[in-house]
Amino acid sequence: MAAFIQRLFQKRFTSATSQDNRSGTRPEANNPPGKEPPGVDQDTIDRQRTLLSQPDCSQQTLAELAIEGLAADVRLEAARGLTDTEYLQQVQKLARGKDKGVYQQVRQALQELRRQQEKTRATNEAVAAIVRQAEELAATRDTNLYEARVQKLEQRWQSLEHAADNETRSEVLSALHNCRLRVREMEQERQARAEHQAKQVQRQQTLTLLQDTLEAFEAEPPAVNALPSLDALQRTQENRWLEATRETDVARQEQKDYEQRMVALRGVISALGRLSHHQDELDQLTKAESPEPARARQLLAQLDWPGAVALPEALQVLARTASVRTPQPTSQADPEAQRQQLEQLDKAVADLEEALEARQLKESRQLLKRAQSLQRQLPEREGTRYRARLQRLGGQVRELGDWQGFATTPKQTALCEQMEYLAEQPMEPEAKAERIQELQQEWRDLGGSSDRDLWQRFRAASDRAFEPCRAYFEARSDLKKVHLQKRRSICDELERYLEATDWSEVDWKAAEQIEKTARQEWREAWPVEFRDNRTIQKAFDRLMNTLSGHLDEERSRNEDRKQAIVDQARELVDHTPLTEAMDKAKELQQQWQAIGITRHREDRKLWKAFRAACDAIFARREEQRQQKAQASTEADAAAESDLAKARHWLDTAGAEQADAGEILEALKVASETPVSGNLKQSLRATRKQVKERLDQLGRQAQMRQWQQWIHQRQAGELTPTQLPAHWPDLSDETDLHDPRELVVLAEIHGGHASPEEDQSLRMALQVRRLKQGFEQAQGDQAINLEALAARWCVALDRESLTPELSDRLQRAMELT
Repeated sequence: MAAFIQRLFQKRFTSATSQDNRSGTRPEANNPPGKEPPGVDQDTIDRQRTLLSQPDCSQQTLAELAIEGLAADVRLEAARGLTDTEYLQQVQKLARGKDKGVYQQVRQALQELRRQQEKTRATNEAVAAIVRQAEELAATRDTNLYEARVQKLEQRWQSLEHAADNETRSEVLSALHNCRLRVREMEQERQARAEHQAKQVQRQQTLTLLQDTLEAFEAEPPAVNALPSLDALQRTQENRWLEATRETDVARQEQKDYEQRMVALRGVISALGRLSHHQDELDQLTKAESPEPARARQLLAQLDWPGAVALPEALQVLARTASVRTPQPTSQADPEAQRQQLEQLDKAVADLEEALEARQLKESRQLLKRAQSLQRQLPEREGTRYRARLQRLGGQVRELGDWQGFATTPKQTALCEQMEYLAEQPMEPEAKAERIQELQQEWRDLGGSSDRDLWQRFRAASDRAFEPCRAYFEARSDLKKVHLQKRRSICDELERYLEATDWSEVDWKAAEQIEKTARQEWREAWPVEFRDNRTIQKAFDRLMNTLSGHLDEERSRNEDRKQAIVDQARELVDHTPLTEAMDKAKELQQQWQAIGITRHREDRKLWKAFRAACDAIFARREEQRQQKAQASTEADAAAESDLAKARHWLDTAGAEQADAGEILEALKVASETPVSGNLKQSLRATRKQVKERLDQLGRQAQMRQWQQWIHQRQAGELTPTQLPAHWPDLSDETDLHDPRELVVLAEIHGGHASPEEDQSLRMALQVRRLKQGFEQAQGDQAINLEALAARWCVALDRESLTPELSDRLQRAMELT
């Protein structure tokens, strides 16, 4: 600092000293900008302003100008340019009590720097928390409200992204990207499940609608004029089923139910079409006066009305017409034979009724013939009693036969058409072969056909349909052999593994993986020939049971270990102290991760119990945090009251020292309570200010005491016993003998002006100070002034102490 003064302010001492010598005053510290005190070298001020305006002006230069600038605006502008904390603190210390404007400026700058530092620290902590939370969220298994948590984290990151460095920004963005991918996957899974459920509902509604429609037809036959609506129903449900089965798995039974019900609906539609086509012929037959059974039976065969649908009234009349027969006379027998015949007839009739109820056509025809034969052997009077009953039963048998006969030919024709259509369709060989077998089974269920051309047509269509499947099944046969060999290899490898493994020192995870891989490869080695696979399947089951037994034992042991961990975690829920419980819970979590294989279902149960216990432990920490927050809030309220009292004491001009002790104690007690960080700093700063103010009041009281002793010494009213015991030794530290020189030196120390006649002496003393480097802090000034006061009161000759010098020395003792 001294070198800077000599270089920059080389004219200051000469011009300022000459001016002081003329006026007896020095430049005031707080002159307004542009109003320099008289006697100050304007060229030096201009050079200082030029130096201040340079863009590369260093912080050290600004600090020196803020203290030693000749003009108030120069000092203030230099103080405004300071940004370095160290220089700001130095300038604040040197400007205290000398330049109020500079002092306030650097004080505000320091406060702003501290606020910025605190804000930066809080921002960095928030960014670190974001990084931690993003990584935890990307790796967590808890997907409850996952998307909302990701959105909240992204919003917080947007407000803090500008404060993060590139590495942190990359970490957070990577974690958030993983979170968004996970959210997208979860949304796709939800949409897929919803779409699958919606399609399942659509399929179920289609099946229900078809079933309800067919059941309604069983109770009441459809009208001919309902044919357009049934056609529309068929098309809409076909399209609906097609959309509901697109790109989704459909159970085989569900598909089969749909096909059966749709075939039944198509049969009803076809039957209504045939009925509409033969409506005129039907009306003629049913309204004719003389019945024509042969023509009626022919028309019934052409109409081929579905057996599961109720007969319209016109078809019921046509069926009765087709069943007219000529009764045959019965024979007579002796009484005993008649009795036996009656018993046999009753039994035959009863059996016939049961067969009809079971819709057994063949048995019904045989029983009807037997009953008719027995009835004809009876006398006329006995046979008449059974005639009407047998006629009724005979009509039911014919009706059953007619319906089955009438339905067979159209159904067989339809089967031929379906087989021919199937032969032209590109399908998976297995599905096509299965469909061929189903159609062939339906043909057999109809009892075959007496029409050889129809049978040849069906057989040729079957051969054409099966031709593409033949090569597939031949290749499949070879594939079965390959799969069978692969299964043998799997068994051989398993057997070698089981024999070579030491189950006391085994890698259980690897063993579990071997079990899963073996089962997976076994399933993939399919299809196989069932008969050839029997032996190898038994061997595989035996080997897998052995391996699974070892694995189950280890899983059971590990589950017991995890259960023990769960029990320990539950005991920690109420354990104190909490920090110890949390540390032990973390250790248990690490132990949990180190445990090996377990059954998935049991592991989930144990994990839920363990997670619940850990959550309860860490919930206590959150409860303590809330309690601390509540205590901090209450402490803040009490501390604010103490701060208000302290600030009021600081703002009061005539503050008493007696009140300071109580205020300091209250601030100390408040700072020891759980107050918030900012408030704790305010308490410390205010307590420091109170101490400084108290020290200032003490110095002022000390100065007043010195002034009184100085006056008493000059007046001859001072006795040595009134002075402090250390003052005689303190007075020896100064070798001044001239009271005037002592007074001028005190005025220099105190920053007071000297009279004009003492300016030369003041100048000489200042030069001597510079040479000796006599630059002391304000606390040292008090010691130096005390030494001068002690010299005045103890060592100087009282006769040389004039009232004028006494008054000047007393004024020099006043704090500036």
